[in-house]
Amino acid sequence: MNAYLECPTIKTKSFTIRLIRKADSESLFQCYNDERAVCLMNDDNCDFGFYVESREKMLETIGYWLDFYEKQYFIRFSIVDNATDKAMGTIEGFVGETGVLRVDISSDFEKASCLSEIFEFAKDNFYEFFGNEVIVTKAIPGATERRKALNSSGWEFIDKYREHHDYYKITCKQ
Repeated sequence: MNAYLECPTIKTKSFTIRLIRKADSESLFQCYNDERAVCLMNDDNCDFGFYVESREKMLETIGYWLDFYEKQYFIRFSIVDNATDKAMGTIEGFVGETGVLRVDISSDFEKASCLSEIFEFAKDNFYEFFGNEVIVTKAIPGATERRKALNSSGWEFIDKYREHHDYYKITCKQ
């Protein structure tokens, strides 16, 4: 499967995970304009921080992510709440033996139960989508719910990934 030629859409119990769309701009603005949510996001090695101060900037950011999808650098998926049909965050994945999972979600969804479902989705699908044998993700010490979800889902704390700290890893389903 080449996820860059036909980006998959996967439905979990609570979420639909699919390619980000410009139409997600308004609901994602609520996430990326939420300082409580942004402080838990992983922007290590990114071109810019994730706090978005205007709706125009959110639309521009989505355009940037879609451009990188077209160039096959990474895929930014929207996480759509099945109950409301609105995007409440995003995750990112890319090709490689080790993938870095970025999980950006609204603070209302920063709960171990929601996060566990998202982490399970990545573990179950990123090998097929990207060839990731291992996934790493960041959870700073203040990310209590995130760390609880990682620990209960079998992720191993490794602390350092490249030159950055607070990382966990897991082997993907193959």
